[in-house]
Amino acid sequence: MAVPQFLRRFITPGRPERAALYTVALGAAALIDPAKLTPGGRAAYRLALAGITAAVVAGDTPRELGPQGRAAAATVAGGAVLGLAEAGEALDGTLQRSLARRGVRRPRLVFAAVTAGLAFATELPALLANRRGVSYRSGNSQHMAVVDHVPFGEVPEGARTLITGMLDFSADPGSEALRAQLASARERLGDGGSGSFDTIDIVVLDAEALPRAVPHRQQFPVVAEFADPNTGSPRVVRLGIDGGSLAQLTIEADDRAADSPWLWPERWPALAEVTFSVEGSEPVNSRAAKLARAAGRD
Repeated sequence: MAVPQFLRRFITPGRPERAALYTVALGAAALIDPAKLTPGGRAAYRLALAGITAAVVAGDTPRELGPQGRAAAATVAGGAVLGLAEAGEALDGTLQRSLARRGVRRPRLVFAAVTAGLAFATELPALLANRRGVSYRSGNSQHMAVVDHVPFGEVPEGARTLITGMLDFSADPGSEALRAQLASARERLGDGGSGSFDTIDIVVLDAEALPRAVPHRQQFPVVAEFADPNTGSPRVVRLGIDGGSLAQLTIEADDRAADSPWLWPERWPALAEVTFSVEGSEPVNSRAAKLARAAGRD
């Protein structure tokens, strides 16, 4: 599960990893003169461009289309790049000769600078929106800021309460830093809406001004277990940390019904209905744990 989440950082709009990789990759590719490549080198060059395009399209495709829809869109985009490769390389050669006739000594450097600049410019709006949680396009709701295809909303109150309970239960030194971030936490909604794919993606606004948890990347050791107040089905909630900040709240169940794919409860449980435990230990009743911690302070 860690590998897909790691890779997702490089294709999700608004992530600095994606902007950096996209800008550097396209800028580097523009330095290459395809006319000077061997047949094998030209094939590798075309495949690399197709792969970059496919990854970007996969990240931009609405989540509601699902993995198969994103894969199909990425495949079509990559195929289009391969299909138009010869025409694109012919245009590349024409532009290069035109610049050379005008006295430009290193036209490939010009291509690289322009390409990298355009690539970064296309990523910049989402980057700024992700960093600030604001946008040039306002949403209809006063609780939501729409940032191109990456809208933000308030973290559901029940989810916020669960996170608070998990942090209160833990003796981990990083809990204090995470607690300080909670007021600035927002949910990155995406096209799938709140809680898509059993995950509430969390963004901490102005994270650079807040304390960070150590280690910077971890699964928080405390898990929350409860029975869905409406169905009675057991649920397990885990908290992910990335870059020392709150990153994800995920929910799991062993008995997911085929006709009930949504795991988040319609009515969130009260803290008294939740059992918190440290991963790998026996579950501990939350009320008993609070009493034990209070006794320890006396």
